[in-house]
Amino acid sequence: MNEIPRSPERFFGEYVPAELARLGASLGKLSSVGAVVFDLGESGAWSLRIEAGAPSVKPGIDAEPLVRLSMNAADFEPIIVGGAERIAESGAPGQKLVAARVLTVDADRARLLRDAPGSVALKLKASGGAEHRLTLTLGATPPKLDAPDCEIECALEDLWAIQSGTKNPFELLMDGKLRMTGKVELAMALGAALG
Repeated sequence: MNEIPRSPERFFGEYVPAELARLGASLGKLSSVGAVVFDLGESGAWSLRIEAGAPSVKPGIDAEPLVRLSMNAADFEPIIVGGAERIAESGAPGQKLVAARVLTVDADRARLLRDAPGSVALKLKASGGAEHRLTLTLGATPPKLDAPDCEIECALEDLWAIQSGTKNPFELLMDGKLRMTGKVELAMALGAALG
């Protein structure tokens, strides 16, 4: 797929299954031990899984989420579509959607996610000054959108750089470009689980 869809319906209905299918043989007959849920509130929710090596995207919130990403519809394009565009532009082999990393974790790493329930809110500054918000909730606990357990602030570009592996979160923290408050062990559990 050349152009990344801007609407959540097409993004999750067409783009994500095609990207997960590109993993092909590397998935073998793998079935994910849980789901990645994208929750856009009133705009809809989509649950991603891998079932016997095939990607599965279903509307709604799966009963066994490993990670739930909650955001308002206005933040979907700058955060999610923007991140997918960075991956596509980089052309770097081995880069894949974060959702694919979560879906391919083994049972031990999945347990790390489920045993550290809570919500981590990301406050992301875009280059134009706009602020976007994404809340990641570990395990099946309900998201704490108004009072997350941990808050992380950084530039949106730095989040994409962390995702691509070109920047290290610890270095950004030491340089003052990433700030964490609250239960930082939740952020560390998420990082450890995604390796």
